[in-house]
Amino acid sequence: MKYRAGIILLIGFGSLVVLIGALGFGGFRRAERIYNEVAAIHEAYRKTASMLSDIQSDRYLSSILVRDYLLDPTPGSAPQYRQDLLEIRAALADHMASLGLSISHDEGKILERLRREMDAYWNSLDPIFEWTPQEKAVRGSAFLRRRVIPSRDAILSLTREIDDLNARNLAREQERIRVNRADLQSYLLKMFAFSVFLALGVAGMSIFRVSRLERRSEEQRNRAERAERELRYLSHKLVQAQEEERKSISRELHDEIGQLLTALKMELGNLEQLRIGPGQEFQDHLAEAKTIAEQTMRSVRDLAMGLRPSMLDDIGLGPALQWQVREFMNRSGIPVSIEIDGDFDNVPETVNTCIYRVTQESLTNCARHAQAKNVRITVHGGKDRIYMTVADDGVGFDSADPGGGLGLIGMEERVKKLGGKLTISSQAQKGTVLEVQLPLSDEEVKL
Repeated sequence: MKYRAGIILLIGFGSLVVLIGALGFGGFRRAERIYNEVAAIHEAYRKTASMLSDIQSDRYLSSILVRDYLLDPTPGSAPQYRQDLLEIRAALADHMASLGLSISHDEGKILERLRREMDAYWNSLDPIFEWTPQEKAVRGSAFLRRRVIPSRDAILSLTREIDDLNARNLAREQERIRVNRADLQSYLLKMFAFSVFLALGVAGMSIFRVSRLERRSEEQRNRAERAERELRYLSHKLVQAQEEERKSISRELHDEIGQLLTALKMELGNLEQLRIGPGQEFQDHLAEAKTIAEQTMRSVRDLAMGLRPSMLDDIGLGPALQWQVREFMNRSGIPVSIEIDGDFDNVPETVNTCIYRVTQESLTNCARHAQAKNVRITVHGGKDRIYMTVADDGVGFDSADPGGGLGLIGMEERVKKLGGKLTISSQAQKGTVLEVQLPLSDEEVKL
């Protein structure tokens, strides 16, 4: 889950960075394209206007040269004027060719008319260079009025038409650029909105994840503190239990074993005094000494059985549990039924000890706290697990808050140490059921 959230956040932040980069790059490319289109449109308009201006200027210049030639009475001036007009005609041809490469289809039709008009004009000039000065003086003025001025006006009118079309084309291109600019603004606005939405989503997920991690960290810290308190409490209880157990063993040794040994010593002293006395009295003291020795041995055996029952190692779990139940009934007077089935031959020693101690502690709780009238114990040995249940009909308790008694904590720790599971179900005035499951495989048992 931790790694999945990190991957999701990485994807979210990565997508946001990529989107911002794509937004900036895309906006830059579109803006650059629009700028280049505007520059190209203005450059095309400028070149067309410049070529039209050059055509008009050359046309005016050619009219002036024709007029000057017709008004010039100097003989032999025709070749120079012809050469100047040919240069102007060549320049106009270049301007017309360049203009044809940069204008639209509609302008091309007008340009073709302009080209025909220009050709007709230049062709009309060829005869005047054959005129004599007298013919120029007579026919020049009429030629200017009939040919030169109308042709000039027609050519200027055509160039103005081309200029008007060029201006309209410029307006259309400007409108197209305006539409492209509006599209760019819409694109930037949409991408900005999407980026903000994605950023809010990533930020929300980050805040949610961080808050969740903080809550988990707080819960873990609280659990750690609670576990530490429970550990200190358990340690304190264990120390107390050790002291109580030592006190109990000391009391048993002093009160019972010590008294029996003292009595035995006294009887042996009596025997020493009576060794030469009456035989019957000697025999009575000897029998009393034997009885005291047997009681001492029985007390020592019972004390040892309480600490670690040898029959658990000698004859197995089943008989040890049955002996424990009999001893409990003798001490407490509470009826206990025990049912044992299954194979316990290959049960690990640690599991045997755990079952024995949990049963012992459960019976102790039944006697001390449960006020039970009947107790039922079942132990089932399966192929890979042992199942044990201890049920009583006592006063019960709230299983949601069983308290932190040393007995329950100790049983739970024993079972958990072996990889098992302990469950307690209880209700007030309805008794208590304790269930234990312990694994038998070496891989699961935690020594």
